Amino acid sequence: MSKEHEESKNKSEFVLTESVPTENSSGKLEWNDNDLRNAKSVKESMDAVNGFCGLMAGFEGFIINEYVKKNQNSNDEDDDKLSITFQWGLFLLIISFILNIAAATASFLWGVFLREGHYRLWFMKVVGRLVKIMATGAVLNFCLGVLLFINTIGLKKEMLIPIYACSGIIFTMIMSNFIYTMIVVSLVDTSDMYTKVMDIVNG
Repeated sequence: MSKEHEESKNKSEFVLTESVPTENSSGKLEWNDNDLRNAKSVKESMDAVNGFCGLMAGFEGFIINEYVKKNQNSNDEDDDKLSITFQWGLFLLIISFILNIAAATASFLWGVFLREGHYRLWFMKVVGRLVKIMATGAVLNFCLGVLLFINTIGLKKEMLIPIYACSGIIFTMIMSNFIYTMIVVSLVDTSDMYTKVMDIVNG
């Protein structure tokens, strides 16, 4: 019973500071250990998103740049021949590029803020969730754009069907689990539940 009482006590004492820490007995404003754990976790997340989105943005920028160069060397008649499918594919690719740049910039800036010693809980609740949503949206737009491009290169219908079917199934599974994790798991999990996981994963 004493062990259960101790676990219950530890659970009730686990608190993340919502705004700024209150003064301690020495008159200093200091974050508690749980806030520091959370700050490290947020920093690791920002680094992961920054690396991924930066890589994707560079790759997409190369594709867009190659298209712009090719378009500059073509005549007006070739421009008029662009199908509406290709235009939508290019549009989604550009949207993906913008989202990746935005996510990479936000994760870079708030990662720097954390390294400089600045921390607030909304770094995780607002910025952290926003960059994850932007990164996911960027990947989704990129894949949709590529699928539209594929439709313009003349592949046979027998080839297009399995490509679209597999893509639809895979991304439906990924997006449904992403939404479930962002909404349901985030609401069900309390802060004391993921403390040990944060410590083990983030080192």
